[in-house]
Amino acid sequence: MKKLKLFQKTYLFTMILMGIIIIISHTLLYMLLPTFYINKKQQDLENISRQLIEKLEDSDENASKSIAKDFANRYNVNISLTIKDETSVFEGIKQADVYIEPELINEKSLIIPEVEKDINSEGLNNLPNEIKQNANYLKAKGNSIITNKKFNTSDNINGSVKIVMDLQSFKEARSVVFMILPYSIGISLVISLFASYVYVKIITDPIKEICEITKEMKDLNKDVYCNINTGDEIELLATNINSLYKTLWNTIHSLKQEIENVSKSEQSKVDFLRSASHELKTPLMSIHIMLENMMLNIGKYKNHDVYLPKCKDAVVDLSNMVQEILDTSRLNTLSEHSEYKIINIKNVLEKTIEPYKITAKYKNINMSVDYSNSLNINTDESLLKKALSNIISNAVNYTDSGKNINIYFNNNSLIIENECDPISKEHLERIFEAFYRAEFDRNKNTGGNGLGLYIVKQILNTLDIPYSFDATETGMKFTMTFK
Repeated sequence: MKKLKLFQKTYLFTMILMGIIIIISHTLLYMLLPTFYINKKQQDLENISRQLIEKLEDSDENASKSIAKDFANRYNVNISLTIKDETSVFEGIKQADVYIEPELINEKSLIIPEVEKDINSEGLNNLPNEIKQNANYLKAKGNSIITNKKFNTSDNINGSVKIVMDLQSFKEARSVVFMILPYSIGISLVISLFASYVYVKIITDPIKEICEITKEMKDLNKDVYCNINTGDEIELLATNINSLYKTLWNTIHSLKQEIENVSKSEQSKVDFLRSASHELKTPLMSIHIMLENMMLNIGKYKNHDVYLPKCKDAVVDLSNMVQEILDTSRLNTLSEHSEYKIINIKNVLEKTIEPYKITAKYKNINMSVDYSNSLNINTDESLLKKALSNIISNAVNYTDSGKNINIYFNNNSLIIENECDPISKEHLERIFEAFYRAEFDRNKNTGGNGLGLYIVKQILNTLDIPYSFDATETGMKFTMTFK
């Protein structure tokens, strides 16, 4: 069996519920109408009798009959007034004549069932005694309500009054109600069909729209949004879905970015290891050849006094390179255990620059340091010191004798300038790659191994410090900008 969709199920359920309510309400109306009608008539009869008694008690014997007749005509009731064993009947209901047995009514109201024979008002007091004596019911044409009250007139005469209220009109009205019930039920069902359709559509349309939107969300389509404005829990649901999808999308995007970063990092490590392997092979091979030739006393290598120091220098260079490689490989570990704190750059710069002043003085380089406008920043001191050391080392190594190195602060930036041959744009684009050296540095006379600026880049990226390395008219300028 095919399952019903949400609209069909909701509409069917609503119609069944409405149908049950309509049938039950009409049934209760038809069944309870007599009870409520009779209770209303009894209350009206009680009010009429109370008002009549108040009037009779305020009047004398002569005025009583006039008052009873006036009430009978005004309220369309039959009144039987008994004073001094004399009974007078006043008809407000032309078709209802009543004989009342005193023992049957005593300060209570009775409902008289319909009987076959009428008793007119003229014969009310002329009924045979045997009928009066044997009467155990009240006779009236049509259904009626009767009440019996006693009173004392203003001249202290005892009397009683019996009031009959006709229910014949209700019987006719009830028949009419029964006739129109099918039409009422039919019209109610038609209205329910339309009202249920509108109600179900209002309820289900936003839910159907949410279903369509979530299908697009399942496919991870960007800029998908549930635009529901119902002002109720459905709108709250749509808002929560939008918030959830936004969070999910941002998380997925972050994960993709993280995966790309990790891939780049892994690829960078692989490239670094390959470059390191290549860079290590060259000096090792050179040392191996010199030692082997010296052992075999081949050609110029017989002069051990010349080539043993060269081998030693090559081993020292190799040792330094290995140390640089190890330092570079430890950068990731150091960044994971970074200890950030507020420091003054001046203090770090003073500790870092001190050893290089001796080298600069030896090479006849003028090093000028201006600590004014120094900054306090939140960073890892050891990593920043390592980066500054490599930058200043490069500046000292590549500055010619008699030239200048200027270190100063300007607008939240630390600037290190040195006078040298400017590096071309072609080489600047690759200057931060591992083991990359410009053509003028291939002979390593300056002692460079191509790892200095690569380590600087890794550290500054880890510390989130923007930097730039630019050529000037007189040399090169390295700028670090602190946030």
